[in-house]
Amino acid sequence: MTLQVLQIAHDHPAYTRGGTEFLAHDLTSALDATEGVRARFLAATTSLQRPDDVPGALGMEGRDHLLRTGRYDRFSMLRHDGTDWIASLGRLLGSFRPDVVHLHGLDRIGAEVLAVLRRLAPQARLVLTLHDYQILCPNDGLMLTVPEGARCRKAGQDSCRRCYPAMSAAAHLLRKAHLTALLSMVDIFVAPSRFLADRFVEWGLNAGRMTVLPNQVPAMVHPGRAPRARPDRFAFFGNISPHKGVLPLLAAARLAGDRVTLDLHGGLGHAEEAFRRSFAEALAAAPNASHRGPYAREDLPALMNRADWVVLPSIWWENAPLVLLEARAAGVPVICSGIGGMAELVEHGLTGFHVPPGDDRALAEALCAAAEDPAGHARMAAAQRGRQGDDAHRGFVEAHLDIYRNLLEGASA
Repeated sequence: MTLQVLQIAHDHPAYTRGGTEFLAHDLTSALDATEGVRARFLAATTSLQRPDDVPGALGMEGRDHLLRTGRYDRFSMLRHDGTDWIASLGRLLGSFRPDVVHLHGLDRIGAEVLAVLRRLAPQARLVLTLHDYQILCPNDGLMLTVPEGARCRKAGQDSCRRCYPAMSAAAHLLRKAHLTALLSMVDIFVAPSRFLADRFVEWGLNAGRMTVLPNQVPAMVHPGRAPRARPDRFAFFGNISPHKGVLPLLAAARLAGDRVTLDLHGGLGHAEEAFRRSFAEALAAAPNASHRGPYAREDLPALMNRADWVVLPSIWWENAPLVLLEARAAGVPVICSGIGGMAELVEHGLTGFHVPPGDDRALAEALCAAAEDPAGHARMAAAQRGRQGDDAHRGFVEAHLDIYRNLLEGASA
């Protein structure tokens, strides 16, 4: 009997090149290539991406399904674009008849999709991977205080009101009560990091319905790497944004001077003008740093092959950054902030180094020390390759299949 799995994400990698989109799409492709499994991918899109699509209508991107969304309230995580999308989703569910619906976040698709799925596909088991903190934090899921930007460890009525005082205490209470009620419809939650799982359990999710399953990416085919006498080339990959620690990184590069070179790969996206100015000034003050602009995923192996180290000095609680998984697949050691899921993905002294977030001097010292340690670099690069392995992603896919089958067996018992 064929296992039917529908994967749902808040965006499609053809339009938004984010970690969640790639991970969900890769998982769908691998599942669909598995004997006895049929998997399909559904992604939300917007008027900017698909201006000719009618709101609420289904479209296609290759073999993937697209659901055009409209107005969405980020605070409540609810849609304000009518109900036509429910009929469209119903048609897809009726034709595909999934045994499992696996959601990768609720942003943009709307938290109420859980209730709709329960009504339209009562036979399906619901799985939700918590790729970020959107459910916990109205500040774009960053768990950073407004406006200070300090890390917030625990979401709650009082702490959230300090960031959003214009919202009444009742509004914060109703937000959590409504989301909690909808999340009760999920059969199992998947957390890519223990840190994130703990935050959600503290918030109120049932620990018995939480599974920690670290993300994996497919093996990366990359050019051969010749050992270098001085591993002094550092690279950043990702969105150029304040919470990624880009400004402390540029300050560290300036402090390190000609002992290191730094390439920043990524676009500024929707960055505010004030940050754009700060970034331009910091870049101009660090002549050993270059901004290379956005990059395509297919170019990543060659780009990483030019780097000796990947640097991710984020100042927020990253969960499972795709770039760290890609660095592992490429066999490139990492220097990252030793917080959140980053501290779980990078083993300090074994596959890279941890540095204090936001500390440009400590980061500069780490860059210089790494550049002067070719033996340590070679050892850590080998450890990175050893942790990836050719079957790492296959094991990741099989672990999901185990989750699905256990749910279905439990439902039929």
